[in-house]
Amino acid sequence: MLALPEEVKVLITFLVTQGLKALANLLGKDFGGGMAALVAVIAGTIIFFVDGLLGLVPAEYREVVAGVLALIVSVLSAFGIHYSYRNLVPSE
Repeated sequence: MLALPEEVKVLITFLVTQGLKALANLLGKDFGGGMAALVAVIAGTIIFFVDGLLGLVPAEYREVVAGVLALIVSVLSAFGIHYSYRNLVPSE
């Protein structure tokens, strides 16, 4: 059965965390300890749903879909490395 790579699961969790932090700042609220539970529920739901959809992929297309997922992980990783490097190196 085809499933999301661990890197994508981590990325989804990170994006949900950052999105909820931005929303909390926008609303001026502090979720406190509830933020971790909220992130776990939302990220877990998204991952569960996408894994379920990937389970519906026919056997003959699984390698293609796995390749596309690997490409997405590679591109997003490159963007993350570029963003981190740009923030570490002072601009001239």
